[in-house]
Amino acid sequence: MNLNYLKIFVIIADQGSITAASKALGIPNSTVARQLTQLENQLGKQLILRSTRHLRMTEEGKRIYQKAASLITELDEVENEIKSEQGYLSGKITLAIPSEFGVKWLNEIIAEFALTHPNVSIECITSMAPLDPVRRDIDISIAYHRGNLEDSSLIMRQLVKLSSVVVASPELIKTYGTPKAIAELESLPCLSTLLALKENPWHFIGQDNALFHLNVSSHYKVDSSQLLIAGALKGIGYAIIPRVFCEQHLDTGRLIEINLDHTPAPLEIVAIYPNRAINHRSKRLVEVIASALTQTLG
Repeated sequence: MNLNYLKIFVIIADQGSITAASKALGIPNSTVARQLTQLENQLGKQLILRSTRHLRMTEEGKRIYQKAASLITELDEVENEIKSEQGYLSGKITLAIPSEFGVKWLNEIIAEFALTHPNVSIECITSMAPLDPVRRDIDISIAYHRGNLEDSSLIMRQLVKLSSVVVASPELIKTYGTPKAIAELESLPCLSTLLALKENPWHFIGQDNALFHLNVSSHYKVDSSQLLIAGALKGIGYAIIPRVFCEQHLDTGRLIEINLDHTPAPLEIVAIYPNRAINHRSKRLVEVIASALTQTLG
């Protein structure tokens, strides 16, 4: 069996059409169709039923695909790993990053990686809520994180840890006072998240360094660090924010740090990917991002 023909078949199945497969491979439609036919002739079985509008795999095609898809991926990764040892990377990386954080802290890192590795195709999605790498077929999802990772089908790698502070504007403190214990926050106006951080950024460090969350009342929920800081500055509520994000406002006194009986849990910037061997190009990108963020924010 010709492995090149088998790879063509897998890409056709993944892309859903010969035309889409030819675009993905950068070769003519006629070449894709011819190599598919040659594979079918070698096997003596039709693998894909063609019509003018649709393609549909036969039962034999489904059986071959189930076995071949993982084999082709593994062979490609072995090839990429060998080439990467010589500084050569190729293939596609689908990356999801938080919109504001990504634009401010990751834009040059990702652009430089693309420039350094011109044979790597990068597709970058911006979203405040972490996207499911399995369901969305994403190689890496960079996300904000506090607490514990619950989904065992995913692997999480910490890129950088940012110490957090509870803050309030002088006007808010004048109205509601300075809380001394985190339990007081439950009856005070607080700012929270809509989707990010599982809709609850209020995590603290308890006994034995175990993390726990606090349920607060919030009528101002945002998935934007800039909106969060703006809300805190306007005195809408108490907020928990990474120190590096609001340091300038602490220095000028526009925000006041609140010292409580428990320390706020740090905000982690993490890379999340499916619980399988991460491909070498994605692993390299994660390493580059981790190193750059540690130097800038760590």
